[in-house]
Amino acid sequence: MILKGRNEGVDHAAESWLATTELAGNADAALRLSRAIDPIRYGFIKREPLNLADCIGTAADIVIELLIAGQVPTPCAIRAAVTNPPNMKSAEAREEERAEAKLLKAMVSADYDTLGEKLSSAVALHWVNHGIGPTWQEAWQSDAVVNWWISGLGEVPEYRLARNPMFAILDRAGWLASNRSPRSLCAGRRFHVRFYGDHVSLAPAATVGYLVARHIGIYRRLHDDHSPTWDELAAAATDAKGIPLFFNTNDGRAQQRWLVTQGWVRIEKDQLRRGDRAKAETRRRTALRKAAAAALQAA
Repeated sequence: MILKGRNEGVDHAAESWLATTELAGNADAALRLSRAIDPIRYGFIKREPLNLADCIGTAADIVIELLIAGQVPTPCAIRAAVTNPPNMKSAEAREEERAEAKLLKAMVSADYDTLGEKLSSAVALHWVNHGIGPTWQEAWQSDAVVNWWISGLGEVPEYRLARNPMFAILDRAGWLASNRSPRSLCAGRRFHVRFYGDHVSLAPAATVGYLVARHIGIYRRLHDDHSPTWDELAAAATDAKGIPLFFNTNDGRAQQRWLVTQGWVRIEKDQLRRGDRAKAETRRRTALRKAAAAALQAA
C-alpha cells in the first residue's frame, strides 16, 4: 500500500526519534523521516531503509540537517553527506534562525488581513492573466508581498524562513486556498466577501465549505441525485444563523474555485457534488455524535 498525504502513515519511531531534537512536533520532518525508515510503504521499493539505531553522533546531525533542508534522509544521502559534509550550522546559528522565523510569524499574525488582501488580489490577477495559479515562489516575489515586507521590516526576509508561516496563516484566515496540485494556489473566501460586510456569513472558510457541501448533499437526496445550480445555492444556502453564504449567484460561482481546491466541492459532468474533504468531515462528525451518544448511554 502506497501511503499519501502529509499526516498519513507517519512512523511512531520517527516521531519518537524527533521528539528529542529541535524538530519535535514537526509533521513534515516526521513524514520525511518515515519515508526514509520504511520506503516500501511509500512506494519506493528499491530504496534502502534507514536504521535509526545507526543515527547517532554525526549521523544524527546530518539527518537533522537533511530534514531541515526539506530532504528525505536516506542512507545514500547520509553517506554522501559524510563523504562531502554539508555546511553544518552551529547551534547558535540555528537559534538565531528560529528567533527570526518567530519574529516573521508574529509580523504576519499581527497584520494578516492587510497582507492577505494584497496577496489574494495578486493571486486572483494571476489567474485572470494566465488561467492558472502562481507557484508559492512566484507569489512570494509579487510586488504585493515584497512591498509589504519592506514597509514593515525594511527588507524582504529569506523565503525559507517566512514562507510556511505566511502561507499557513493566510490559508487559515481564508485569504488563500491551495492543495498539493501544482499551481493550485488561488484566492480564498475572504477575498470574495471582503466588501459584503454582514450581508454574507462571517463563518470560517472551513465551516462555509462544509455547509455548501452539506446543502448539495441534501439537495441531491431530495431531487433524485440532481445537483443544485449556483442560482439555487446562492438563494438557499445559509449558515446556522440564517445568514446567506453567498451575496448572489455571481459571488457563489466565483467562489467555486477555492471550494473545489480545498476539496469541499467537486465537479462531475458539470454538476456540483460533495468533495472528498466534505465526505471525510461528515464521517468525522458522525463518529463524534455516535461516541457522545454511547457515552450518555454508558453514564
